[in-house]
Formats: sequence, C-alpha cells, structure tokens
Amino acid sequence: MSRAALSIDRVDAGVHVAPAPAAPLVDISVGSRFHAFDLARELARHGMLRRLHTGYPAFAAARFGVPRAAVSSVWTGEPLNRALSTLHRRGWIAERCDPFVSERHDRIVASRLRPGADLFVGWSSQCRASIDAAHALGMTTVVERGSAHIEWQRDQLTDERGATGLPVEIPHERSVEQELAEYAATDYIAVPSAFAARTFVERGVAASKLLVNPYGVDLSLFDGAGRGDEAPGAAPDALRVIHVGRVSAQKGVHYLVDASRRAGARLTLVGAIDPGMGAVVREPHVTAIGAVPGAALPDHYRRADVFCLLSIQDGLALVVAQAMAMGLPVIATPNSGAEELITDGENGFIVPARDPAAAAARLRLLAGDPARRREIGLRARARVATGFDWAHYGARARAHYARIARRGCGQ
Repeated sequence: MSRAALSIDRVDAGVHVAPAPAAPLVDISVGSRFHAFDLARELARHGMLRRLHTGYPAFAAARFGVPRAAVSSVWTGEPLNRALSTLHRRGWIAERCDPFVSERHDRIVASRLRPGADLFVGWSSQCRASIDAAHALGMTTVVERGSAHIEWQRDQLTDERGATGLPVEIPHERSVEQELAEYAATDYIAVPSAFAARTFVERGVAASKLLVNPYGVDLSLFDGAGRGDEAPGAAPDALRVIHVGRVSAQKGVHYLVDASRRAGARLTLVGAIDPGMGAVVREPHVTAIGAVPGAALPDHYRRADVFCLLSIQDGLALVVAQAMAMGLPVIATPNSGAEELITDGENGFIVPARDPAAAAARLRLLAGDPARRREIGLRARARVATGFDWAHYGARARAHYARIARRGCGQ
C-alpha cells in the first residue's frame, strides 16, 4: 500500500493542542516502563492522569516525574519479568515466560480498574482482560503498540531467521494470539509511525482505528554539547559509526557490520548482545560496549560521527530521535519508523532494509565530507527540537484522547 493511499489519524508535530475544558481522565497499564512513564507524566501535567498501573514500584515511577499518588504498582511484575528473562537467556528455563508475565499483569490490572476514568490505555499483549473490564466501566480503550502489527513482525523475523540462519527471536505464539484478540476488542490502536500503521492496514485493520503519535526525546539530556570531531585513538580517516540498542538480528546489526566493513568505518555497538550475535560482531573494526544506563548514552553519541540503525522491524526507535537531538546524521531503514523524522538527503538518510551496500554508500559519502555531516546534523537537531520532545508527544496524545473521548467508543 502506498503512503498516499493511507489516511490515518494524526496531529501535526509542531502544534500544541489543548484538550477541551472537560479533559478526559486516563488510566494507563504497562507491565514494565517503555514510554508509558513519559505519557503518564505529560498527562499528569495537564490533569488528565487518573492512574498508572505498572510493574515498577511507585517510587521508581516517581523518579520519571509521575505523581506517586497516581501509581498503582503491581510491584512484583518487573522483578519477576527480569528474573524469568535472565533464566531463559541462560538456558535454565526452556520456555519463554513473557506471555505468562504479561497475562498475569493483565489479570491483576483488570481486577483493579474502577469507575471514574474516561479512557483506558493498555500496552499490547498485556491488556486483553483489561479492555473488557474498561469497557464494562464505560471507558474508551486504546491499545498502545510500539512496533509493527505482530503478525507482520512475526513473518518478517521468521523470514530473516530462514535467510540468515541467525537465532532471531520470534514473537511467542501466545503473545500473537493475545495481541490479535486485543486489536479486535479495542476501540483504537496507537502506533508511533506511518510505517507501523501501514502494517496494520495491510492486515485488515481499519485506518480509522489507528492513532499515529511519534515518540519524543529529552532535549535537555540529548543536547549535543561537547560533541567533538575526533575520538581518542581513532585514525583521522576512520568514520566513527554508532549503533545504540539491542545487538540483534531484528535491529539488522549483521547488515550494519557488513556495511561498516565495506565503508572502512569503525563501528561501536552500545547495547546488550543477543545470544548468537557474538560471532557476528567479533570483527576488528567493531567495538561492542554492552548495555549502559540511559544517562550515559550522550557521552557515547558524542564520540561518533554517524548513527546507523538498519532495523528489520521497529515501530519508531527512540534512539533515532536521540541521535538526531545530539546533532548526528542518521542512516536508517523505513522499517525503523525513521521516516517520521527524516527527510532523505536533508536531515539524514533512509536506506532499504537488508541492503548493506546502500548503507555503505551513504557511509562513504559522509566519510568524505565532514562539512556535510555537520550540516545534516544541525538540521537533524532542528527537526526534533521543533516537534519531537516529550511535551510535543504529550500534546498529540492529549488531542487524540480528547477527540475520541468526545466522539465515544467506536463512533
């Protein structure tokens, strides 16, 4: 389906739209954190947050600016999730436990919902029972899906595993069933990019059911200040490329390793390495840092010349906006959702997924033109600064919610 053929509900990035005087009250449910805390904080600032149900303890949510009194903590959720995930990665548990953890969170939240909110926003794969409970209380429901349609995601990753032989993690079949049931039951589905929306329409979901709202970035943390032109020990003619995020096949890291090798660039990978990817990244031009705290990311961006994300599947990777805010030129695939932020050739580059030659060509272009790197980086920073901080994201969410609450469920 062409981009022109898809009519989706969205609010212009640079426009702050105040909700109606009787702004709807919102309940949010998320088993972990994701960008739910940013959404909750922005709603709370405008008196629209009724309750945040989360697997984090209340004091942890408060550190992200969410009023502690608004937090209903399923406090065992996130510790349980992390413990079971660690045991699975180490091979001590054969079966993946994410469906169990998600369904447990859903059951608890469904039992806790009370009258008083106008909308319920639940994270995908974690809210099937909660949708029914919210409907029974007269709430409009929104499923928040941060990636492509789960069947599209499953099919793409299955194809990638077959083509490369890499241990690509495929969505659990129970998670697929849970999400499909949520898509059918909910009134609306929120996605972060037109790319993600198109995958839903291609799977038969009505465009009128989709709310597109690109994520934001903390411009005070990712400010680009102090980003130099040379890294200690780097050869002057070696382009410094950075990837931030999981080192996985889903993120296309194997294609990035190939592209950076072809371009004669140095590649730094910041993020946890998925099982089976260690051999892929064990090359002389690659440095794998591992996972780092979010507050440490700006220092790594400052040591790079270019950010590159060659995802097979994403909704809208938060790291794209972070890198742009840092003044880095970005090379990304349409499958990362980056077309929400990047105009190809102007403030970054869009290259096809699974095409390391195309990515290498852009890397070589930037390697030979430091002035162009700086110009594109300045445009990238300007782009996110004028429409993609978390206040912009919150304004778009409030406008969506005010409209659908006024219009009523499914009307």
